Amino acid sequence: MSRRFLFAIILIATTLSPLPSHAADVIRPKVLVIATYETGKDRGDVPGELQYWVERENLDQEIRVPGIDHPILTNGKGLYAMISGTTSRCALSLMALAMDPRFDLRHTYILLSGIGGADPAQITVGSAVWVRRVVDGDPAFEIDHKETPASWPYGIVALGATEPGKIPASESAPAAGVSENGSGGVGRIMFPLNPSLVDWAYGLTRQITLPDSDALAANRAPFKQFPNALAKPTVLEGDSMGADRFWAGAIMTRWAEDWVRLYTRGAGALAIADCEDQGIMLAVERLDRLGRLDPKRLLILRTASNFVEPPPGIAPEKYLFDDLASSPGYLPSLEANYRVGSVVVAELLKNWAKYETQVP
Repeated sequence: MSRRFLFAIILIATTLSPLPSHAADVIRPKVLVIATYETGKDRGDVPGELQYWVERENLDQEIRVPGIDHPILTNGKGLYAMISGTTSRCALSLMALAMDPRFDLRHTYILLSGIGGADPAQITVGSAVWVRRVVDGDPAFEIDHKETPASWPYGIVALGATEPGKIPASESAPAAGVSENGSGGVGRIMFPLNPSLVDWAYGLTRQITLPDSDALAANRAPFKQFPNALAKPTVLEGDSMGADRFWAGAIMTRWAEDWVRLYTRGAGALAIADCEDQGIMLAVERLDRLGRLDPKRLLILRTASNFVEPPPGIAPEKYLFDDLASSPGYLPSLEANYRVGSVVVAELLKNWAKYETQVP
C-alpha cells in the first residue's frame, strides 16, 4: 500500500472530522485493545485475537464507526476493543477510528494484542513479547532468489542500497531511484516504542506463568540447534518485523533477522514476525502529527503461535500452508496474550486517575 496514498486519506479525513467541541459528546476510551482478526463469531467458537477479550471483559456494547467493518466493542467501563484487519491495511481502520468526530484518543492507551511467528534463535512458541521496536519489512528492492548473484544470501535489498546486508545512512528509506537529499521517499523503516512504557508493562507481567503442554514441548523439541526454542514459554521484551507477506523458511528468516539487525543499527534482534505492526506504527506516527493520539501510550504485545521456519525435515511450502488454528501453539498463544495483556489493562483502568495524565 502506498504511504503517500495512506497519508492523503488522513489529510482528507482531518478536514472532514474535527475533534468534537462538546465535551458531553466525546467518547474517551481509557484503553483500546486492537485485535487484527476474528475467525468467526466474537463468542463461543474457534477464537481469533478478539474473542477472549470479548468473553472475559464483557465487551457487549457496540459502536458502529464508518470505515471499519466490525463494530467497536466496549464494556462501558473505559475498555474498548476493535478489529483492525490484517496486513498494513490495518492502518486504515485505526485512522478511521481516530478521525471519527465522536472519539478522542489523545489520552487513550492502545494495546495491539496479536499473535505472530517466533524466531527460534530468540524465543519459543507460546512466549509473549512486549515489542520494543518495529521494523517495516515491506519497502525493498527484490529479485527472485533463483536469479540473484551466487554470493547473495537472498534477493531482498534495502531501498538506497545495491546488495543485501546494507542500508542507507539515513533512518528513512528513499524511494527507488531517489537520492537521500530528495523528497517523496518512503520514510521511516524502524519505529521505536516508548521504552519506559514497555519496561513498565514487562515489569508488571514478567513473572506470569504461560501455558505449556506436552504438545508444545513436542513442537519445540526438533529445534535442537536453537536453545531458546527449546525453553518453556516466557514473557520478554523483543523486536518485531511486520510485513504484508506471509512467509516461512530458513532463507526468509535470515533475511528478516538481517533486516531487523540492520535497521536497528545492531541494537535489536528479531524476536517475532507478523503482518500488522508496521501498519499500526505508520498510522500512529501520522496521527500523532495530526494531534489525534499520543504515541507514547502505545503498547504492542505479540505472542508466538508458531515458528517462522519449519523443523528439520519439513519442507517450507508444507509448513507455510499447514492449518494454524489446529497447530499446538495457536490456542496457547491466544491464552498467553490475554493472560499477559489483561494484567496491564487492569492496572491502567484501576489507577486511571494517575495514568490519565502520567504515562509510566
